[in-house]
Amino acid sequence: MSQTYYTILTKLGAELLANATALGIPLKLTQMAVGDGNGAVPKPIANQTSLIHEVRRAAINSLSVDNNNHNQIIAEQVIPENEGGWFIHEIGLFDDKGNLIAVGNCPPTYKPQLTEGSGRTQIIRMIIIIDNIDSVELKIDPSVVLATREYVDDSIELLVPASRKINNKKLENDIILSADDINALPASKKMSGDIPTYEVNDRTNFKKRPNYNGSELISKSDFNVIAWNPGFEIMPSGLIRQWGAVQLYPIREFNSEQIGDTKFYTNYYEILLPIAFPHNSDAVNVTLACTTYNNQSSMCGNSVSANLHGSPSKLTIAVTSPHLGFNPVVHFEIIGH
Repeated sequence: MSQTYYTILTKLGAELLANATALGIPLKLTQMAVGDGNGAVPKPIANQTSLIHEVRRAAINSLSVDNNNHNQIIAEQVIPENEGGWFIHEIGLFDDKGNLIAVGNCPPTYKPQLTEGSGRTQIIRMIIIIDNIDSVELKIDPSVVLATREYVDDSIELLVPASRKINNKKLENDIILSADDINALPASKKMSGDIPTYEVNDRTNFKKRPNYNGSELISKSDFNVIAWNPGFEIMPSGLIRQWGAVQLYPIREFNSEQIGDTKFYTNYYEILLPIAFPHNSDAVNVTLACTTYNNQSSMCGNSVSANLHGSPSKLTIAVTSPHLGFNPVVHFEIIGH
């Protein structure tokens, strides 16, 4: 043979393959070994039953038929970075019973290990030619092998075809998923020194109020305030406070009563609240107002009372005064929910 580097079937390997073909029981190729040939590149001999000087034996990583030649079987083994410290001059392929089926040599290759200051993953490949591909079982144990990059890429392409999409985005190249693709808030990250700050870029509407540490999050809209006269404030707890200073006009007179020389009239009034309480009012305070601190004549001889549980949108009050059709100015504050 004029070639320097080659692989041959051993005499035992040829016999076992012929026997496998005759009996219809495939031969199981399971392991590959490498050796240093005692410091020289040996010539493969058909009568070999072992390598000249074996330095490593392990499970085959992949075993497949050559796509370009269906009579060729390709066996591969991956030697990881943490193994080495020797030259590779010879290669052997073994069956599940430890029989040397094929033997080959290769150009001198030094396999370093990490402790030497340099490391690499080494892939060893053997190609053998057989007459009947069915005489070899193309099966390996995936739990004890490493995968080559080519094997992983081919497996991904097989399982994830190029036509597959994520959110209508083809997987032909690297894709960028937006927040909407993964149902996340569209936030951007900004750094202030070593402290990250996340800002939500778009307006986000929540169907349900989010929780944080077991409590509902509150927003600015939870503190709804109309700071006018009259005005109101809606608190996160649902409590509503309303207030105002208004001049009143009686809606009817009731219960006039003579006390001494003075006749008193009870006049009824209604204050339309800024907003209606969803349920009830809980507390109310109404006072008569005067024009100035030094002139309180408008309150003299007058009294005021309020109906707490009336309409949720109105406040009914009564003012007793010696003046029929009295038009007082009152301050009111009412709380409800």
